[in-house]
Amino acid sequence: MRRSFPLLALFCAILQGCAPLPLINGETLYVMVTTQPRMDWLKRSEPHSRLWDPLLKEYQRLHPNVRVSFYTVREEDIRFQLRQRSARGLGPDLILTRAAMANTLLREGLITPVPKTPGMQRSIDEIWPDDLGRVRKGTELAAVPVSDVVTLACRNRTSLPTPPRTTDELMAAAASGHIIGLSMDAFGIWWTAGTQGAVNELFPILLGEVVHSPGSEARAQKTIAGWLAWLRQLAVLSRVDLASGPEELSLGLSSGRLDWIPCYSITLGTLREAMGDRLGVSTLPTGPGGRPPSPFNSLDVWAFGLDSSASQQQRAVDLVKLSVDPFLQRRIVLESQEVLSVNRLVPTPVASSGVLAALAEAVKQAESDAPSFRKPFDLRHLNIVVPRLEGVVQQVMVGVLTPEEGARQIRSLAEIRTP
Repeated sequence: MRRSFPLLALFCAILQGCAPLPLINGETLYVMVTTQPRMDWLKRSEPHSRLWDPLLKEYQRLHPNVRVSFYTVREEDIRFQLRQRSARGLGPDLILTRAAMANTLLREGLITPVPKTPGMQRSIDEIWPDDLGRVRKGTELAAVPVSDVVTLACRNRTSLPTPPRTTDELMAAAASGHIIGLSMDAFGIWWTAGTQGAVNELFPILLGEVVHSPGSEARAQKTIAGWLAWLRQLAVLSRVDLASGPEELSLGLSSGRLDWIPCYSITLGTLREAMGDRLGVSTLPTGPGGRPPSPFNSLDVWAFGLDSSASQQQRAVDLVKLSVDPFLQRRIVLESQEVLSVNRLVPTPVASSGVLAALAEAVKQAESDAPSFRKPFDLRHLNIVVPRLEGVVQQVMVGVLTPEEGARQIRSLAEIRTP
């Protein structure tokens, strides 16, 4: 679809996230980038903005007459923005977002399925089948996976030279005076459910997929209460700090106020720039009996907009194909040390980097301990349930509710139905 620069400039001013467009001969590819809840602060981060530099430079080398214009939109606003823009024929050509959001957008008719061109199919064939499964609906794909992001453990190596490998070691570190940071969100607290064996009871509630069977309710009550009791025990330690989210955790660690935090891998560039050699990165601690953590894992994907001309859609396909090219995927992984490749022809070079080894292990933990999140789902139910669950967890951790009361309230969330 053809757009005029003055009208686009008006939308840029409204969004306050679009770079000014020079008047050039050729086409412009419009890319909407969504920021996850509690992660929009990263759009101000120069290290994070450099994540995709290799891709953009190579694309512009191959397509010198195509201008790629990025603008950011908060994930919670994207559906409204797409409806408003598409009503005027001004929708983006590509959307960089999470797999779950792409599934939601396709269900609501706000994006088009991935084009079935021979060149696109060859690139898709190189992507891990499990990653494709998270965006597949029948014979259609809602989006094309581009990178894997996951929660790790970050620490101040000066004050805490050795990473806590178990939750007992983490509690011992807090008891000995090290300040541990946690936050009431998916990035900062969900990983603990795996360590306490609560994943199989908790995650179906989050997705609205609870299946009742004889004894299942009593088992869920006991398991969830046990998880909450452990969180309460951790919270009463005087050296545990409950933060508002990933930004406060990152600032606390980089300033030296905190010694250990769960950290989302796309924050590593910002932390490296602030901390240098003081930053230590490892996998999250395991629980009793070696139970693996359940780190939050997100699959970043490319979704295709509704309003592209045939030429613009081809330029969008070219960018997506290039982004999953084995050479570029390997380069982005090595240079960023923040994401993992989705291309099955690109093995993670774990021997060359402790951070990449931790990333690979964390993704493996997420895949094995949270199978519900490895299949297609949309965000509607999750967005209703998660704030309520986080509220209950916080009330337990500060002593307003007992673990047993909290478990009953969390189990009641299974009765919520999403239209």
